[in-house]
Amino acid sequence: MLAKPRPALVAVPRLVSAIALTIVLAAACGGGGDGGNNGNDGSGDHPDPAPTLYAVVDAINRSDIQSFYNGLSADRRASTTAGDVQRALDSVQLILGYVPKLEITEVGAKRINGDSAEVDTTLTVQLRGGGIPVTDVAILKWEDGSWHLGDHFLDQALAVLNLGGGSTTSPSASPTPAR
Repeated sequence: MLAKPRPALVAVPRLVSAIALTIVLAAACGGGGDGGNNGNDGSGDHPDPAPTLYAVVDAINRSDIQSFYNGLSADRRASTTAGDVQRALDSVQLILGYVPKLEITEVGAKRINGDSAEVDTTLTVQLRGGGIPVTDVAILKWEDGSWHLGDHFLDQALAVLNLGGGSTTSPSASPTPAR
């Protein structure tokens, strides 16, 4: 007896959850463009935060969970373990059969205010059927002489897959793909 095919409507929430988790774990990072800091730089002594975003995406793409985890801010590391990140990626692997690669496609405006930075970013999740761009803001904190990802999106992504943190009852609980 042949297995009954899954209705498309059942597979869609799992795919969306997997994509949202992957996007969030990559910190809604972006790349390309010059993305100046729009004159809102409250501290001229900190370097451009964009290379940190590239490093975080690279760590996820290489499945280097410890490097990804080390790139998180102290606040994020206090609320998330490297094991949580690994379990989240394992869930994506289980749902999709692979972990999509992430591609930095655009870095927009950068706003640095003292030891905090916001970077408008677009990240493309590379699925087997094509890429899905997601535009958002990555939030970073200056700690111990370098930028660290301090994003709230990680909690929301984990909540989408019921892995803890965040709330899925709010429409803002998952990122919105760019159009």
